[in-house]
Amino acid sequence: MTDDDDRRFQVSTETASDLPKQFFKKSHELVFSQLGLTAREHDMMALFLAKLHRDHWNDYRERRDIHAPRYVFSSDVLKDWFGLETKQLYPTLRPVAERLSSRKVGIENDSEQEFDFIPLFARVRYQKGQLTIVPNSELLHAYVDYSAGHAQINHHAFRKLKSEHSKRLFTLLSRFRETGVLHPQSIEALHGLFGLLDEKGELLKRSYRNNKVFIDRCIRAPIKEMMQCPEVIKELEFHTDSKTGNVGFAPIMQGRKMVAVQFLYRWKTHDQAAEKQAREKLAAEPAPDDPMLTLAREAWQIVMSWPYGGELTEKHDFALRSVELGITKMPENTPIDANFLSRLNSIRSELSGTLNSKE
Repeated sequence: MTDDDDRRFQVSTETASDLPKQFFKKSHELVFSQLGLTAREHDMMALFLAKLHRDHWNDYRERRDIHAPRYVFSSDVLKDWFGLETKQLYPTLRPVAERLSSRKVGIENDSEQEFDFIPLFARVRYQKGQLTIVPNSELLHAYVDYSAGHAQINHHAFRKLKSEHSKRLFTLLSRFRETGVLHPQSIEALHGLFGLLDEKGELLKRSYRNNKVFIDRCIRAPIKEMMQCPEVIKELEFHTDSKTGNVGFAPIMQGRKMVAVQFLYRWKTHDQAAEKQAREKLAAEPAPDDPMLTLAREAWQIVMSWPYGGELTEKHDFALRSVELGITKMPENTPIDANFLSRLNSIRSELSGTLNSKE
């Protein structure tokens, strides 16, 4: 250990309780960077990000220290995070650390015709049962600047996923946990986001030029794994594209060629929070005089909290029809929008199926 190492600001993690209980953050810049990692590398990177905090860099940013801080994780933390026994730590983490220490993150700005490829870490060391990570100070902005937004990633679900592509897609979808919307992504952009390109922008594997191969390995298989992961399905669900039958995504075609992908999913936790807020607003407002509007608003509340908010009756259905025909106008805080109509159609199909089965 050098004198420089001694003087570094050290962030130690002795027990699993020293890490966030559920989420870690990843900046928008890193989420949308070109960075190809294996599943284990993803987990090691996530461990570092879970402990990372902007305040650790105060002395460096204010030029009171010329060294980046170092992050030290005990063997107890490593065993818990990676699900390993003590004797498995060295042989398992050694190749992971070696590869990760040579990884470069590619940050691009197509509009300005700019790109930048920077090594992730200055040093990764394992000694006496402790893992030490020294991040590259050149990436300080990408690591701790959340001004452009960030992904809030459930590390319990993230670590349960086995595939590198599943972890990558889960991270992408987590970036829009609050809004619930990831805009359509071009195939070329997805190649970069899944770390499939070299520094020249060429595909690392020729097989990925075939869209079917790419979709099967990087989209369809990860969605299937996430749907089979209990930790993931607690908070995330995927929808089926009615035109193609694809689960979790819809291809966007240009003629006969697929040019982009629209992901079809919903964050349950986000919807629950929105529904709770909407119900609180409704409860605080005086009841309207129009009985048809009263029924329509009751129906809206039932649909948005289905199946916990009560039963849809024929009167509710009649009131909603009057809204659809423009006879009754709903307030802004109870919109009959695409989200509502999708839920309503699903409920009607469910109720119809139940009736048919009884017959």
